[in-house]
Amino acid sequence: MQEGAWRGVWTRRGNSNVFDGRWTQSGQRDITAVLTIYTSGPFIFILRRNSSDGNNCNYTGNFGADGRTASGQNICNRGGGAWSAVIERRGQPQPPQPQDRLGRRWNVQEDGWTGVWTRRGNSNVFDGRWTQPGQRDITAVLSIYLQGNNVRIERRNSSDGNNCEYRGTLSNDGRTASGQYTCDRGGGSWRATILR
Repeated sequence: MQEGAWRGVWTRRGNSNVFDGRWTQSGQRDITAVLTIYTSGPFIFILRRNSSDGNNCNYTGNFGADGRTASGQNICNRGGGAWSAVIERRGQPQPPQPQDRLGRRWNVQEDGWTGVWTRRGNSNVFDGRWTQPGQRDITAVLSIYLQGNNVRIERRNSSDGNNCEYRGTLSNDGRTASGQYTCDRGGGSWRATILR
């Protein structure tokens, strides 16, 4: 996709309406963000959030007649303008996710931080917020993958710039999970209570 001098690639998460975006421009630092795309007939509305440059946006537009292109306008915290996109359909089947075991919310403890992870619809994507007295809240987007009772979690678009990988084990009753995590900076142990 094209936005002025910026070129963007938005990659869909499974069959959800959530996309991971990366924008590049020569001589500039790459920008990443999470996009949620809503459609109604030919009309498109897109929320760009968790932008690495802090510049969140709303996009409006329309699909082209062939459904392979889209274009419109965006308005951001700073600036805005025209955008256009070419839509690639990969057609590759996604592996089934045992998402029924993911619950609606995870209440998490991580070395002094208290986290609340809230699921987006029926996807494996969660919005996380961590709090600790005397510290600024941290937000991030989490993708949770289950294989048997093994849990792998990707924490991305962290507001503090500290992205992480979590690994652990789901209890047999599916109500708790625990394990270790490593981040760009630091790491430790985590445990979660899963609410359905």
